[in-house]
Amino acid sequence: MRIVRVLPWLLLAGLVVLSAAVYPALPDTLPRSVEFGGRVTHTMAKSPWAWGMLPMIAVLTQLLMEGIRRALPRKPELFNFPGKADLLKLPPELRAPIIVTMQWFMDVVACVTLVLLLAAQVTMWRTAHGARSDAASVVLMMLCVLMTPLLFLLLQRVTKQVDAAKRAWESRRNPLAG
Repeated sequence: MRIVRVLPWLLLAGLVVLSAAVYPALPDTLPRSVEFGGRVTHTMAKSPWAWGMLPMIAVLTQLLMEGIRRALPRKPELFNFPGKADLLKLPPELRAPIIVTMQWFMDVVACVTLVLLLAAQVTMWRTAHGARSDAASVVLMMLCVLMTPLLFLLLQRVTKQVDAAKRAWESRRNPLAG
């Protein structure tokens, strides 16, 4: 099993276990929003709901991503990208390797999402304990900024596969055109 397949579940488990483990040591108030400079602008009372919101969002997001990932072989239209119309015109045997790449892409997106949620939870924990969140906020923002182009590059991989399969399919259907 490839690491990208298991990593989202490991990250999710880490987020949930870490959040549960540190909950008893949290102060009575938690930061709800923090300015870029690290100053807490709003707080909320400590509660399992308040502290567990990010882990719950992470669980729901991962379950949704996994559901879409598993449904892709039967419903490739769930994956929205520029080459979707071309993909749906391809016969199933040419779609299959593209769908594997799409599933891999979904796993990578899940990893990125979970890393960001984990970083946000750690930042919230640090801020709740009075640590300045300047560096953590910068790291969190840089992760967002750096991950976006990475995901676009990975999505190009899917698009290139669709283009290659489309050319192969057209040359099979019309050998004189190639």
